[in-house]
Amino acid sequence: MVLMWYTNKKMKAFLLKNLKIILFLLSIVLTMLIGSLIGIILVYQKGFPNQIRNLEDIKPVVMTTVYNDQGKLIKEFAIEKRKVLKNSEIPDIVRQAFVAAEDKEFYSHWGINFKGVVRAITGIVFGKRKGGGSSITQQLARDLFLTREVSVSRKFNEMLLAIQIERKYSKDQILNFYLNKIFLGASVYGVAAATQYYFGKPIKDITVAEATLLAAINPNPNRLFNVFSNPENCRNKRNMTLKQMLFLGYINKKQYEEAIKAELPKEPHETIKESIGDYFLEEIRKSIESKFGETLLYQGGLKVYSTLNSQMQKWAEESLREGLRELSKRRGWRSDNHPFNLIKNQLDLDEYALPEWKHMEIRENEIVNGIILKANNKQASIRVDTYRGRLKAADASWTKKPLSRILKKGDVALFKILKIDEKNKTLDLGLEQEPKVEGAILVVENKTGEVKAMVGGYSFEKSKWNNATQALRQTGSTFKPIVYTAALENGYTPATIIEDEPFAYFDEWQNELWEPQNEDRNFKGPLTLRRAFELSRNACTARIVEQLGPQKIVDCAKKFGITSDLKPYMAISLGVFEATLEEMVSAYTVFPNYGIRVSPYLVQTIRDQNNNIIEENYPDRKRVLEQDSAFLMNYLMRGVVKSGTGWRAKYLKAPIGGKTGTTDDYTDAWFIGFSPSVTIGVWVGFDIKKKLGDQETGSRAACPVFVKFMEKYLEKYDEIQQFRKPSGIIIIDIDKYTGKLLTPDCLYPFNEAFLTGTEPLEFCTEEDRSNIVDYYFTDDAIKDN
Repeated sequence: MVLMWYTNKKMKAFLLKNLKIILFLLSIVLTMLIGSLIGIILVYQKGFPNQIRNLEDIKPVVMTTVYNDQGKLIKEFAIEKRKVLKNSEIPDIVRQAFVAAEDKEFYSHWGINFKGVVRAITGIVFGKRKGGGSSITQQLARDLFLTREVSVSRKFNEMLLAIQIERKYSKDQILNFYLNKIFLGASVYGVAAATQYYFGKPIKDITVAEATLLAAINPNPNRLFNVFSNPENCRNKRNMTLKQMLFLGYINKKQYEEAIKAELPKEPHETIKESIGDYFLEEIRKSIESKFGETLLYQGGLKVYSTLNSQMQKWAEESLREGLRELSKRRGWRSDNHPFNLIKNQLDLDEYALPEWKHMEIRENEIVNGIILKANNKQASIRVDTYRGRLKAADASWTKKPLSRILKKGDVALFKILKIDEKNKTLDLGLEQEPKVEGAILVVENKTGEVKAMVGGYSFEKSKWNNATQALRQTGSTFKPIVYTAALENGYTPATIIEDEPFAYFDEWQNELWEPQNEDRNFKGPLTLRRAFELSRNACTARIVEQLGPQKIVDCAKKFGITSDLKPYMAISLGVFEATLEEMVSAYTVFPNYGIRVSPYLVQTIRDQNNNIIEENYPDRKRVLEQDSAFLMNYLMRGVVKSGTGWRAKYLKAPIGGKTGTTDDYTDAWFIGFSPSVTIGVWVGFDIKKKLGDQETGSRAACPVFVKFMEKYLEKYDEIQQFRKPSGIIIIDIDKYTGKLLTPDCLYPFNEAFLTGTEPLEFCTEEDRSNIVDYYFTDDAIKDN
């Protein structure tokens, strides 16, 4: 009795002391109940308020995805990474995990979890957060229509909206909207994207432990429940949720015991394993943003089906980078190389992991970063992740410097893997250096114009400037096929004799005397058009322009799709005007296509979120040259490869045509070549006009990049197709040097192509042969140009 009296007395004292607070809380609860009741009445009387849209009409922010020509995902453009799932695509275990973690009364209440609401409002009143207290429907209402302001009024509006949503939609629909909408860390939204991000799998393969982890981190996935920085918090919360699922009957004891032992993911799983085609994809991004706007690009869920071939793109990137590194090495070890040094930065040489090693592949010819452990003049010891590498002085001889002078202990340097010993985890290495010279390569399918590969520079990370599409460069001798095409259309034949000799021309457009020079500063005398073209003789090309008139060359170039502001100057013969690599490659497709130019394009189709086509591209094919003339130029350009400045490509096992190009003082180097199936352009140079080096011509600096790509291409794609001879072409035996019909005394037999009716009718005589300066004392040592 005494105890009961004491207890009652204590209770009365507590009630009196806290009467105001208790009355205040009761008034809040009563107000909420009355308000809710009024809200329910209003909802049922008036239906959905005007400001509430149908949930199915609310388009969630969905990332744009880009696919290659095989339909494989290669890029995502996103503010929020999200994939929207249909109701039937969400596994039951995912639904159950979120219900257990967020709102176990979800299937029984009509929108409001009153226990949670009271707990949340009590926390607001006393200034202490006691948990959100919102049902799944309330969370959905808040995320769609309200702010995250912590206030009683916001909570009240949240409740009313939840009631409205519950009236219109089924529980499964509400849960589907919710699971597609929720934020689950990083830039990931929705359970589909989260499953890929955390576990590297589609949601249909999700496990009990994985589904429960997603539900567990939902309240604060970037901080308190960050899987990667706070794993213990996440593990504890996941295990608590698993207990709740067991209690609710969603899983059995065996499932619970297996799930509770499951490890957490250690790092995110990227949807795209390998990053390729950065310049290509940036062109697509800019194009979509320009046509459709930033909002649709990043939030509209577009599906972009591109023309990029991932294998060719990889070959193009490897070929260009290797070519630029080789050129850089020919220029010598740069004195401005200031490598990152671990010792200076107080990092452990044996323990520190370079960031580049995370995605590194150990394979022969791979370029890798390594840490110098020690170096003398004979060799250096290098650590490459878990491997030990050896660099012999001979494999750094291109530097022309002692190893100990250029490599210091702790330095991070660039190496090429020459040999691998997996058993002993050792590597033989060659020294490399990152080039400052830039370049570009563009691969276009002849039949369609589809761009199969594009590389705009050595490193997209360091420079997003695209040398394939943005850079206007002097074209040098790569412009000559346009000059020679004009010649063939105006009465010249491959056997026409052109004088390779000094001459001066007063250019009335520039009001100055102009004297063209050959690259070797010598002259060969009379040459057939074929030899003049194969040897890239500037004086002969200028002669053609002089005889035809510069305006005809401008007109011909416009037909080929060159949009630059060309002037009818004599210097046009030497390619002094500028064009982009993309323009030049498009122009060169005329030759393998028998006179038809194709316009390069990067995107096949773009579909919106509802799978409607909003852009579709087809091959843009335009005849600009008669097929007979095109074949003659094609045949001449194959001669450039077999016997002229493009000789480095002559061993490729396919019919290859092309033309080199070099500008004054070796500032730009070009090679554009073709097979029956593809046309490929390569440009090499600096961002600003600067000499590449002595004798760094198109043949030496650019052609090897073409060759490296084509070697890989031809390993996979056999070029069984040959260039067929049109009916208007006749091929006869002539003497290549005189251009006359072949006789037993001729030294240079050649099967030459002519338009029917233009072939030579006279046989080669001794007089003809003696008129050719180098006939008996030929010096056709190929001059790279």
